[in-house]
Order: sequence, then structure tokens, then C-alpha cells
Amino acid sequence: MKLTAENIQFIDSYLKNSNVIYYDIRMEMLDHVATAVEQKMEAENIDFYEAFKSYMVVNKREILKGNKLWPGFSKDILLNFLKFLLQPIMILIGVSIYVFYKNVEVANYFSESFTFKDFLFVILISLAIFKIVYFRVVLKQRFYMIEKIFGLLNVFYYLQMFFLNQRNNETPSVFTITMFSYLLIAYLIYFTKQVYKFNTYKKQFV
Repeated sequence: MKLTAENIQFIDSYLKNSNVIYYDIRMEMLDHVATAVEQKMEAENIDFYEAFKSYMVVNKREILKGNKLWPGFSKDILLNFLKFLLQPIMILIGVSIYVFYKNVEVANYFSESFTFKDFLFVILISLAIFKIVYFRVVLKQRFYMIEKIFGLLNVFYYLQMFFLNQRNNETPSVFTITMFSYLLIAYLIYFTKQVYKFNTYKKQFV
């Protein structure tokens, strides 16, 4: 027995009312519940609402354990990002950035009033502003992976404050500017991949 569009919408509304606010997590739960309810309807020859009610009475608590309402930054996201940084293609990008800075004196393209350190800081702030605009205007859905990777910006900010202190007039080393440029570029690539994954996943339920 296949569920109707109204049945799917009913499950989705139920999960929303159960405070499952992240779209990707809710869709995973919806797929899981819908499959289980279909099997129950088939095995016991009962209608949707009866199957759904009896299934959720037994399994609701276990299902909702997957609702990751963790505030702030997630260590899982940091670990996933670190694994991403170690991919061969990303290491190649990092080496290329180092070679570029080793052979090009980028400080010559900036002034004393606006240094390369200032430039990196502006990029960091711009990404933070983009976060607000993207969620409020473009996405209009809360997506766990996308939302939590913005927590990486907090890590970059404190690293920037420590290694690229604007009050320190010394030119940062090639390694330091390579590290920050690499992190920002990797972040943009990682973020883009997650957005693509989100849009692909979302189409399955539209």
C-alpha cells in the first residue's frame, strides 16, 4: 500500500509539531516513518491513520532521538570539515596556494591603511553577513548541515584574532597567510557542496 500525498503531508506536519525544525533531519525521519507505516499497513491490512498511530506510540521516542537540536557549534561538523581538508584535491589546492604566496609578494598590492590581513578579515565578516542573508532570504528552511557549518566561522575568527592581529604591524609569514587563505577557500567549497547536497535532497520531497 502506497501512501498518498496527504499522508506524507500529515507525517511531515506531525514531525514539525514535534519540534523537528531542521529540514534535512525531518525528511530523513519522514522517509523512515513513511516506509515503516506502509509496511505496517500491508502486513496488518489496516488504514494509514491506524498504522501511523500504533507505530508512533511504540517508536516515537526512539525516532525523535535523531532530532539534533544542539545549540551553537557541533564537533561533528568540525571533524567532517577536517576530513574534507585532508582530501587529495584539497591538499593540492593548499600546496598551490603556498606556491603562489611563495612567489608573489601580495603585500605589494595593498597599502598600509588596508593590508592583506585586513582583506582576510573583510572576507570573514562578509561570509558572516552572507549567512544572515542566505538563511532569511534565499534558503527559507533550516538545514542542519548548512546551518552548523557556519559555526566554523567562529573558529576562523578566533584563529584570525590570534595569528593575524590587526594591531601587529609585522607581515605574517607565508605559511600563516597560506593557512588562512586555504581555510577560507576550503570553507567556500565545503559550503557549496553542502548547499548542492541540500538542493538535491530537497527535490526528492518536493
